[in-house]
Order: sequence, then C-alpha cells, then structure tokens
Amino acid sequence: MHAFFHSYHLRRVSTFIAVLLLLFAAGASLAFGEERDSAAFLDEPLRLRAQIESQDGFLRFGDVFSNAGVLSQTVLTRAPEPGRIVSLDPAWLSGKAKAQGRPWQNLSSLKRVTVGRAGRRIGTEQIRTLISQELGYRADGARYEIALSNRAQTLFTPLDAMGEPRILSLDITQSNDTFSARIMPYENGSAVEVKGRLWRLTQVPALIEPLRANEELLADNVQWIDVRENRVRPGTLMDSVGLQGMAAKRALRAGQALRTDDLKRPATITKGEIITITYAVRGIRLSSQGRALADAALGAPLRVVNLHSNRTIDVVVTAPGLASASATASVGG
Repeated sequence: MHAFFHSYHLRRVSTFIAVLLLLFAAGASLAFGEERDSAAFLDEPLRLRAQIESQDGFLRFGDVFSNAGVLSQTVLTRAPEPGRIVSLDPAWLSGKAKAQGRPWQNLSSLKRVTVGRAGRRIGTEQIRTLISQELGYRADGARYEIALSNRAQTLFTPLDAMGEPRILSLDITQSNDTFSARIMPYENGSAVEVKGRLWRLTQVPALIEPLRANEELLADNVQWIDVRENRVRPGTLMDSVGLQGMAAKRALRAGQALRTDDLKRPATITKGEIITITYAVRGIRLSSQGRALADAALGAPLRVVNLHSNRTIDVVVTAPGLASASATASVGG
C-alpha cells in the first residue's frame, strides 16, 4: 500500500514538471517570435507618406514615413512656416533614415520630397478688416475701400498659436493713397508686410428698385451706399432732404446714386389739362379756363393758353387744377 502511494506521488510530480516545461517552452517560443517580428520590423524599409504635413514647428519621422514605429517622434528638422511648403533632398532624407538604422530607398526616383505645415488661414477679407479698423482709429471713424496689391494675400497661424493677428505699423503715402502695413499673424510670430491702395468712402442715397419716368419716389425704396469720394459726381444728393415728395424725371435703375437732375416734383397739373386760372386784385377776383402747355408741380410756373382770349399767359400752379395769373396777364376774354 505504501509503495502504491509512493508511486502515485512520483507520477504527479513528474506530470507537474512536464507541464512547467511545456509552458516555459511555449513562452520562450512566443518571446522569440516577438523578438523575431520586432527585428523584422526594424529591417523593414521605411514607406514615404503620400502627403507629408507637420502639425507643429518640427518635422518628425512619423510625419514623413507611415511605418516609422518607435522613430515616429524623432525630429528630422524644423518644419516650414504655417501654410508654407518646403522641399527636402531625397538623398538627405535617406541618410537621416540610415543613421537611425532604418533604410529608405528612393525607388520612385523623386527629385524632391515636398513637406507642408498645417495652420489656420487668415484670408484677404480679414486682412482688409484689420487695416480698415486701424484706419478708422486714426481718421475718426472714416471708412475706406481697400485693395491689396496681392489679391490672393493669405496669412497662416500655427494650430497651437496664441493671440490674434494685429497691425504693428501702417504707413500711408498721401500722394497716391498707397499703404504698407506690417501685420503680426499671432503672438511672437514673424511680421508680414502687406501693401495696397485705399480710397476714402462716403455714403449717398440710391434706389433699391428701379423707377419709371414720373413715378413717385418712396422712402422705403432708398438705400445708402458707399462710393469713393473721388467718384461722387456733381449734383449727387448727399442727404435725404431733397428726396421728400419727389418723382423720377426719367427711368432710373436700381443701385443708381441719385442726383438732383434725376428727380422732379410730381406733376400737380399735366400737359393738355384744362385748368381754372384766377386773378385777384383790389378785392376783385376774376377766373377763366386755360389749357396747360406742360406738366407742372405745385408752386411751379406754367404757361397756359387762355381759352377765352386764345392768348398764352404765364401762371403759377396753386393746387390741382388751379393756377393764379400775374398782374400783367390777360385773364378775361
């Protein structure tokens, strides 16, 4: 009986040792496999990305190669300015890779490797706004039309930049209204020079919708538009005082700046209309009929034919259908 238990114990110990050996062998095999895979990965040639773009001020292996692995955060060189691109020499890039123990072969025979840097865009509209605000501070709120010499002028700021773009200096040449501005796109960034031309603006009334000849001008059909001061034509209305109760002399188009000779008082009496002509002197009041020879507004002079005498006389329109004759006019027949 004792021999039986002794034999059984030996078998259990042997089995346990065998399991341990199997587990150790399996672990060693896995570890060897991982080491072999890692070695194979280190021997794998680097693969160039189709589009290379840095996210900050440095260009790293991971920005350039898609399988950089542990080299991903290793710096290659400084990145270009935000929004800019630079070209790298493939031979230089291959040497950098070789120095890190990872080969890269220029199998596509690239002449240059193009690298960009991400950034936030500051477009022409924002640039003009910055310059306009600076001009407003200097000129007591005056407004300007601004044209940049480079119509596609664009600035960029890094994705992690602090501060807003601001004007460092603004110089104006009064003789030809050109300017030169130095703009800092972001805090501690490099100043960029922006050049252009400007025109001082003024506001004038213009039509929202077209008017037909003789159509009355209504207040809700007038808007104020910006025009260059040097383009304001003689007779252009500069306020709304002369617009009340006016009508178009001729057809006027929408958006057209209004001038004094575009408008007239609406006709109180129209050409060919039969009107009553009155004449009062020393308590005597005479009246007669006449035919208007033209359109005339209230208070305007008008020539009419006296239907009794068939003579042409000058009158002044006093109301719709009514006019008064001067002291020298022949009212009666």
